[in-house]
Amino acid sequence: MRIARRLFLSISALAALGLMAGPGHADQASDAAQTKKAAEMVDTSAFKKDGPYKIGVSAGYLANSWVVFALQHVRWEASKHADVTNVIVTDASFNPTKQISDIEDLLRQDIDLLIYWPVDDSAIASVLKRAVDAGVPTVQAGGGFSDTPGTVSNAYISQWTLGEMVARKLMADLGGKGKIIAMLPIAGTTAAVDQLDALQTVLKEFPDVELVSTEYGDWNRAKAKQITENLLQRFPKIDGVFSPAGQMSIGIAEAFDEAGRLGEVTMSPGDEYNGWLKWVAKHGQGGAVTFPTRAGQEAVKIGMAILKGEPVKRGVAVPSVYISPAEISKYADMEAPDDWWSSELPAEFLPKQ
Repeated sequence: MRIARRLFLSISALAALGLMAGPGHADQASDAAQTKKAAEMVDTSAFKKDGPYKIGVSAGYLANSWVVFALQHVRWEASKHADVTNVIVTDASFNPTKQISDIEDLLRQDIDLLIYWPVDDSAIASVLKRAVDAGVPTVQAGGGFSDTPGTVSNAYISQWTLGEMVARKLMADLGGKGKIIAMLPIAGTTAAVDQLDALQTVLKEFPDVELVSTEYGDWNRAKAKQITENLLQRFPKIDGVFSPAGQMSIGIAEAFDEAGRLGEVTMSPGDEYNGWLKWVAKHGQGGAVTFPTRAGQEAVKIGMAILKGEPVKRGVAVPSVYISPAEISKYADMEAPDDWWSSELPAEFLPKQ
């Protein structure tokens, strides 16, 4: 199966598309503070130890295809290190209490490094701190950015930057006017909070665009579709949709299509979820702003540096890039299932279909 090539987009191209940030956004203060915090160097000498190493992976959920691909990136990178002898994976199935128990169980198995995706950051903060206090470094993979005492470092995707890129492309495609809805991930998560803040910041520049409803689809195609079906009953006119997650975007598009209203709506870019890429290839609309699954691989790289006692940044950003509808066919795999992700995983590490 063809694996999509690495995604590149020059700064000049982003500027030409209107996806670069405009001047003087006061609401970017928190994002700027996060970027500054991520650049801080962490002394990891206390975690230095000789191999062999055992990596524990606490997944808040493995029902999400993005996490499945990110996990395969973890395994791929781990395979490149002869001193990594085992990768132990747990699945909390969206249950914060179970994730606490999972991490405690991993610690009892004498892991040397913990990589995690949280269900709820605050719920697992104390058990992560216990791991660090016990000499087990922790690295968050993907999601947002955490600077709590229980997180040594992050391989993170800036949800604010992603949200801004998606919002600016949507504004450009709408011509700066119309009524829109927003479909965000799990309420209260960094992803949801930062994406909404980015959208609201961009909307300040477009007074003729009205956000009529903000919803939370939990990165779930079926739930996003059901929510949209209800919104279509409430609102006789919806001109645009802000939805950075491809899983939810395809569900939204299906709801509009089945209601006979697909022709009235402008979809924002989603991400590189294959079902969405195939939809964009067919309809020539929206494009994608990537949410790279290789965040899992970056987390292992950070973790191995920590175990060698090397200083690391508090956070390493995995950048999002824009793919236009005209370019989408290079990344969409029309023969692969919808729950597939454009990535550079070698064939032996691709998830089983």
